[in-house]
Amino acid sequence: MTIQAVIFDWAGTTIDYGSRAPIVAFQQAFANVGIDITEAEIRQDMGLDKYTHIHKIINLPSVQNDWQARFQVLPTSDDCDHIFMDFKAILLASLTEFAQLKPGMAAVIDFLNDNQIAYGSTTGYDEEMLAIVQPIAASQGYRPTVNITSAQTNGIGRPASAMLELACDRLEVTDYANVVKVGDSINDILEGQNADAITVGIIDGSNLMGWSESDFNTLAPVEQTKLRAKVAAQYEAVGADHILQSMVELPALLASLNQPVTELP
Repeated sequence: MTIQAVIFDWAGTTIDYGSRAPIVAFQQAFANVGIDITEAEIRQDMGLDKYTHIHKIINLPSVQNDWQARFQVLPTSDDCDHIFMDFKAILLASLTEFAQLKPGMAAVIDFLNDNQIAYGSTTGYDEEMLAIVQPIAASQGYRPTVNITSAQTNGIGRPASAMLELACDRLEVTDYANVVKVGDSINDILEGQNADAITVGIIDGSNLMGWSESDFNTLAPVEQTKLRAKVAAQYEAVGADHILQSMVELPALLASLNQPVTELP
């Protein structure tokens, strides 16, 4: 086959090892209204656009119960809007701290450029958030040709395939089956599957793992192995086509996928 395009996610996949920036912002925005939420509660829906994600969190039974106990009423759509605006302000102020490319990305970029494979992104970030991370990533050599948010697909985000399909269309890709979708969350994999694309889940530095690079590197090798196996099992459970320990392995996978098919006589 010939790979026509590679579509990446942003936080946790290409930048922001451990997808830390959204976690910090979600927890602070809810803490500002007196509600504590766990990383696990946040991460179970990572990959959605951030406004939809706020609604998911606020509708969790634990959050509903805490909200009613604190305010004697259930949260409203206005409450969601308020939390989202606070979340967004916190995230925008911190994104520059989390825009470093993940290990292995330089080699990935070189491979894509050397083989003239188009690449773009879909993301749960909005345009303002992208406006901050894009130039920082570009200064490190990462310059996706297209960057699609749910605002460009009438609010339809992951796990639907609309953003990926729009990215492919703008790259003039004719066959989604020859597209590789690379992500770090379950919603990334589902997005790719819903477009009939090849799906690749990244383990190290992923949302599913959740550890910062420095904290992960302090773990004993046996603990690192356990964490990696746990993440791999989650990708396997949803049927990811390929599971890689890190971005370092992606060029070799792309090279193997990009081989011409030999027809039998």
